[in-house]
Amino acid sequence: MKKMMVNCAVCDMRSVSEETLKSYEQIVVNAATVIVTPEKKELINRYNVTMNAADVIEVPAGENVRVISQNGSYELTADRAPQDGETVILFVNGVLNIDAGAAEAAQKYYQINVNGSVTLPKSISGRLNNLNVNGSVNVYPDGAIRLNRNAEIDRTFPLRAKENALYWAFRRMIFTDLALDTEKLRNRNVRFAAKTALIAESLAEAVVPMLSEDTDILIVPDGTAFVNSDAKMNRRFLKKYGTKAYINGDLTVEDDAAEIFPEIEYLYVNGDVKIPQALADAFEDIDAHYDELVIQKKTGKIIEDHVRATVDKALLEKYADGILVTDCAMVHIAKDVPSELILERLTIADCAQVFCTEEQEAAVSAVSRDVAMIGAKEEEQDSVADLVTGALHLNPEFKVINASDYVM
Repeated sequence: MKKMMVNCAVCDMRSVSEETLKSYEQIVVNAATVIVTPEKKELINRYNVTMNAADVIEVPAGENVRVISQNGSYELTADRAPQDGETVILFVNGVLNIDAGAAEAAQKYYQINVNGSVTLPKSISGRLNNLNVNGSVNVYPDGAIRLNRNAEIDRTFPLRAKENALYWAFRRMIFTDLALDTEKLRNRNVRFAAKTALIAESLAEAVVPMLSEDTDILIVPDGTAFVNSDAKMNRRFLKKYGTKAYINGDLTVEDDAAEIFPEIEYLYVNGDVKIPQALADAFEDIDAHYDELVIQKKTGKIIEDHVRATVDKALLEKYADGILVTDCAMVHIAKDVPSELILERLTIADCAQVFCTEEQEAAVSAVSRDVAMIGAKEEEQDSVADLVTGALHLNPEFKVINASDYVM
């Protein structure tokens, strides 16, 4: 008899029939949320059904239930309130913005589930007992005008700034444009609130009094470029960003960057610096801030996007410049690979599981980053391999459904 696996964000089982449940030896539902009625829940419990769900929502049978599922962003406004007699469940996979005047509308939802982040005014925070968030909740001051997550307050901003307005950014405000007319902002009684503010040194005295007291302040040298993304440092770096830069992301240092190191005056990396081994010592002479210095080996071979990848001694010996294994579900290190060869030639990044012997485990850990699990016994490897095989439809008795939302 067949088995079924359902992988989805929302699984609606309010209409599942006994005939469907009977036709499978086993049903596994992996979902963020499962919706059932009390009657269907009782029926499901009589069969071999496994639910791996963060939340199981029971709704009364026979009610006018409407499910709204939104991937991306959703704006909850006062005019989006459920109608009288309507039971509405809202799912948002992404960002939910709740407007200041939408408190009453939000309270009319049977349940609001967010897998991501919620942004709402302070007056609403804590009032929504029907709100479940798997992620972050961002509260902004009542009456504030919301800007981008990273809002650059440049010379054009005073031209449109409103009198007595409070502007809010979830992440940071950037005041690095030296042509910013701070006097005009002050005359209009403009105020700012954010978690962090980046301020050019010559603007600090005028800008700091406009900021909320709970804003963390970082003063940077005049002329600092704000780079709101990952960046690469090479010989073209100075032409693109100048000698002073704030990188809001990771910085990858390329082989030809050494010649510009002496010219860097200021460098702040809000992330990691990834650098070749040969340049690491010279880079540390730069007065730079960063989270972590990640040494990258030379890579002669890249193995990526595999369900299962195997690295043995012969493969590592073939590539003197090393091997990078990345974005793979399972990585199997053969028993014949000595720890010294792992340390010298192997790099593993962004992989779910790495299987190796107990003797290899320390070396594998040293060359890995962003790996969920390292080390396993052979029988555990076989078990995981069987699961993946079924999920890939290689087993004709295994039915797999992958969907955003699924009605069973």
